[in-house]
Amino acid sequence: MKESLVSKALKITLYIIFGLGIAGTATLPLMLDYYMRVLYDAYSLQPGYRAFILTFMMIVAVMGLYVVFEMIRIMRSIPTDPFVERNARCLYRIGFMLIAIAVLFFLKCLLYVTFLTMACGFLFIICGLFAFTLCNLFRQAVAFKDENDLTI
Repeated sequence: MKESLVSKALKITLYIIFGLGIAGTATLPLMLDYYMRVLYDAYSLQPGYRAFILTFMMIVAVMGLYVVFEMIRIMRSIPTDPFVERNARCLYRIGFMLIAIAVLFFLKCLLYVTFLTMACGFLFIICGLFAFTLCNLFRQAVAFKDENDLTI
């Protein structure tokens, strides 16, 4: 099957996001220091805030990189056969990781509540549930494809 232009563009974009994500994660302490010097808020004056927010952002960044990696794995199977059980498992892992990120955002709200943190938490829940729905859809497509292959 020939890969569409949109699929190629998405695959390239995911590779760029993955590379920039690795670079951003590696330079996160420097970026956070710059941010806290230039755009400080009330929380940044509290002792221990920098260590907390750096730990939080590193964990979320690694989990986000894992989600992008799983999406790259799915995109690599599109030219051959996208409806395989491996892609359904990838979508399940993506959904689980997005829900875990949402839990981290809501736990962060217990210490440092901001509107954006809550909004991101809800957004990650919605995306996680959507990934679980796509996982079930892919599992049904795999079952239909296997049944169709057996009848021919």
